Amino acid sequence: MHVNRDQAVIAIDIVVPYTGAELLCAIWAEEEQEIDFYGDHAAAARCTTAFAAMELMRCLSRTMPTIPIRIVEASAEGGFTIALHIADPLRTDEAFVLERSGEGVVITGTGRAGVLYGAYELLRIQGWRWYAPGAGGEIVPQPSRQLILPNDRIVGKASMDLGRGFDFEYVSMESNTFFLWMARNRLNVTAYRPATAAFCRKLGMVFKVGGHIFEPLLDTDRVLPSGRTIWEQSPQWYGLPANGVRSKEEALRTQFCVSQPDLIDYLGGALVRRLQKDWREADRIDLWGFDTWGHACMCPSCQRLGNSADQLLHFVAGIRGIVNLAMERGHLHHPVRLIVCGYEGTGTLVGPQRSVPEVITAAGDMVVYYPINRCYEHDMEAAGCSANQRYHAALLSWCEHQTALPIVIGEYYNVSKFEDLPLLFTTRLAHDIPAYYRMGVRGITYMHVPLVNWGMRTLTQLLYAQLSWDAKTDMDNFLQEYFSNWYGPHASAMREACSLIEQGWSGIADWRAWKKDSVLSLLLAWNGARPDQPLAVSDHFSHQAADAVKSGRMSVALLEQALRLIHSALDADKAVHPQQQPTGWKVALNPVDARSQAFTELQYELRLGEDRRLLLYGIDTLQLQVEFVEYYKALFMGEQTDADSSWHRIESIADRMDTYFVPIGYEQPGAGIESKAGLTRSQLRELIRRCRNWRHLQAQSEVQRQG
Repeated sequence: MHVNRDQAVIAIDIVVPYTGAELLCAIWAEEEQEIDFYGDHAAAARCTTAFAAMELMRCLSRTMPTIPIRIVEASAEGGFTIALHIADPLRTDEAFVLERSGEGVVITGTGRAGVLYGAYELLRIQGWRWYAPGAGGEIVPQPSRQLILPNDRIVGKASMDLGRGFDFEYVSMESNTFFLWMARNRLNVTAYRPATAAFCRKLGMVFKVGGHIFEPLLDTDRVLPSGRTIWEQSPQWYGLPANGVRSKEEALRTQFCVSQPDLIDYLGGALVRRLQKDWREADRIDLWGFDTWGHACMCPSCQRLGNSADQLLHFVAGIRGIVNLAMERGHLHHPVRLIVCGYEGTGTLVGPQRSVPEVITAAGDMVVYYPINRCYEHDMEAAGCSANQRYHAALLSWCEHQTALPIVIGEYYNVSKFEDLPLLFTTRLAHDIPAYYRMGVRGITYMHVPLVNWGMRTLTQLLYAQLSWDAKTDMDNFLQEYFSNWYGPHASAMREACSLIEQGWSGIADWRAWKKDSVLSLLLAWNGARPDQPLAVSDHFSHQAADAVKSGRMSVALLEQALRLIHSALDADKAVHPQQQPTGWKVALNPVDARSQAFTELQYELRLGEDRRLLLYGIDTLQLQVEFVEYYKALFMGEQTDADSSWHRIESIADRMDTYFVPIGYEQPGAGIESKAGLTRSQLRELIRRCRNWRHLQAQSEVQRQG
């Protein structure tokens, strides 16, 4: 991109092409609560355009404080203008064009989101960045009287144009500040939350809801209008297990029987009723089966439909027909897209063997592919990794149908088992997202976005947003700019620290993933007594506990090396402060004023401090797991002295982790937040109790034996 860096201006007019813009733009920008974004497209377009104008004014006024900036409804001859325009107010499309017009620039959005993204692109050219939510996450360029303009026409279009966002699992996961960060970084898929829905609509976002929604609808004790439970009235709705015997106790451990027409009517009707009420604003509905880890219905009718993916698509085609009928009859507010999942938990990891039903294709329904237990030590395309080979082959089987069923990738950069650990996926993101794009993937989401305490994960959030918008991003330039902007004089040290952190956690899937042979899964399945078999760790550890311990200690050493770099950077930063007078210091009038002043004066100290806190928790968690593997191994080998030494280290680490909180967690299924102690977040507190109990019983037995 070529830019003109010599465009000195004496005034700027921001053109908002609506009558009364000079007086009313600020009001229009905040009137989203009054707008029906599906019914009143003109008001919606005006609101988003006005908000884009106010964002331009707020930012440019900070970096061009001596330049008069005003909002007008039409360009004046000979003046410098930034003109905002939406090509089609009926659309929310996000593509945009920036092009010179005389002394100014015209920003044209294909739809509402496009004009907003175009405004942010112009600010990006000036040097603005939004690395994290809130004032502390802004990178503000130096004041100037020059506005940098593109010489060439800039066309902005997302690589992942089916949507870029997150899976928001918990009801309380919402924040206007976070959603604004998303929009500024061109992320556009979020969860529907009533309190923030209108704000998100203004930002051009689409709402995704649903997931594993059928378990409560098919609870065996759920009472039907007949007064009988589902199990009493329709036991045939539940999948036939491999042993050929249905039972109430095991009913939800096999996928429901998708070949039952009355079951499809029941579930489709329940979905329509929900779309008429609490999901009225939803644009996309995740329809995932039971999380049974691979147990499909074995009845002859289901088996004749094809493999598990074919069975799922048959079911969704039936649901689609019911939703379409509700639309035709005017019972639904707007069209929705249904999303199936390619996921081993529902037995649908491998794509269908037969063609996609036409009713699904016509509606634009999609599949989201979730490689939940993938390895993060290797690229998804890595030929030598057995875990990723399997996932890559399964993804390709879905890609064969991408013309009929568009594909979204669902990643796991903060899955629940990771418990907000200080993980970095810089190399994986840089390699995998372009690889997904080459395979034909055109949408992306991940579980589960952290809303606070990002620390070094700021880089993951930012890189995820950037690559999902532009899969061909120049990584060297991007990373150099990020570290320079975010850490200033500590950029070099922190780039090294982040590299060490990424290396240290490269085996995270083998330590903490949901798979049965992850260290965490194996430990949680242990009763704490002397084991009668070795710990069956994954092939990445050569199935040897000793190799897991060795690898874990090496990882801890890398994390501790990163911690020393952070400590050095903090010491250096604090040493500078006594030599500097606070700039523009004043007594804060309110908490917002106090936070703003702190960010201005102590930005690097605050960022490094957050990195350090998160890393300390991460080191403790990994050390605790490593010591448990050592303890397990020593008990199994009958090496009591070594076992006792490991146990003392476990108690010491556990005691330390119980002295601090790791905010913030979320209650489920309802609204609410929680803050757990570090030890609780490790998920190993209960195992410590089990081991203590066994050791106590052993000590008692020894006393009795000696007595």
